[in-house]
Amino acid sequence: MIPNEVIQRLKTIPITAYLSSMGIEPVKEQNGQLLYYSPFKDEHSPSFFVNPHRNVFKDFTTNDKGGDVITLVRRLKACDFAKAVQLLEVFDGITSSFSFNGRIKPYVEKSPLEVLKVKPLENKALIAYLSNVRGIPFAIASKYVKECYFKVNDKYQFAVCFENDLKGLELRNVYVQLSTNPKSITTLKGTDNSTALIFEGFMDFLSYIVCQGKEPDCDVIVCNSISNINKALPILNKYSTLLAYLDNDAGGKTGVTTIQNAGIKLTDCSGLYAPYKDLNEYLTKWFLQR
Repeated sequence: MIPNEVIQRLKTIPITAYLSSMGIEPVKEQNGQLLYYSPFKDEHSPSFFVNPHRNVFKDFTTNDKGGDVITLVRRLKACDFAKAVQLLEVFDGITSSFSFNGRIKPYVEKSPLEVLKVKPLENKALIAYLSNVRGIPFAIASKYVKECYFKVNDKYQFAVCFENDLKGLELRNVYVQLSTNPKSITTLKGTDNSTALIFEGFMDFLSYIVCQGKEPDCDVIVCNSISNINKALPILNKYSTLLAYLDNDAGGKTGVTTIQNAGIKLTDCSGLYAPYKDLNEYLTKWFLQR
């Protein structure tokens, strides 16, 4: 059983800080509340509200009543209460690096993350992270990712970075998962433009290459977040063959349904790496251990 004092402590983690760590920033402030574009739906008018004083959220795109930060993590990660607590404990352990410190910060227009430099992948710590933790060898990773040096509230960090079509960056290292604005999908063109592979994240795409032993010759679409599925829909119709390698969770299933409801035919390939959550977990926990 999770001690009540642990639960109460984790509930004080600011929702604003957790959203910011995912690259989700408020659009505006209104009557003491912060308005965001919903992380669960592509929209043009912000309908996701956060009350920073009560540290609760309300998503008006759904019938959900909203709630505290634990409830939010459960929805974002499609997990149970215990898993959400575990994720928040990890987050709480690293927030000091980002100067969140469990305090609710006032809203500022500018994101606290400032990119300082992006360069080809050569940092030994990042190469080791990709190889030892993610199972991605340097020969593959160096073709698609770079290393980024950035600052978050005067704290200097570095991470592997993957660029989207709007020049925003997905940032990963052994401790953090961050994004810079603007959030968008990444499209990679191949020689076979009749077929496309769609992935939820770039680690899954790189894992696919490792498992296949070669790079795909067709187009590739990396969503960089399941919430970006709607941004990919306009270009998916042109493919005669669409193979989806999304996560084996509620978010992944919602992504498949969203594409199908748009009248787009696809092959759901998630069963190929079940019961693992995603391709990278399959790679590290089974494929490389054979």
